[in-house]
Amino acid sequence: MWKPSHLRTTAAILLAAMLLFLGFTYGFVRAVLGAGMFIGILLFGWSYWRNIGLAPPEPELADVSEYGLKYVCTMCGLELKVEVAARDRAPRHCMEEMELIRTGGRPPLRPI
Repeated sequence: MWKPSHLRTTAAILLAAMLLFLGFTYGFVRAVLGAGMFIGILLFGWSYWRNIGLAPPEPELADVSEYGLKYVCTMCGLELKVEVAARDRAPRHCMEEMELIRTGGRPPLRPI
């Protein structure tokens, strides 16, 4: 069974052999720059795809159109009628939470 120390040793030997081969063929400066760019691009690609896989799931949406929820921004007066909600907090506008004004409809079973 391969241990992590064996993998590191094998990778170091392969990298040194490749640098020597490329160094004698194309020059040592180009070989070191090429290997460094390869490793940098490889690490960036792995971290990019790992972060893509860690994206949060889509929030569950609840239909709240029958509750008749209406919010008003206290700063600019913008009115917002909520049809679908994804969280239990009031929306924000002008960097402040909007004020709830309920117009008609039946009240929700839990606070929105």
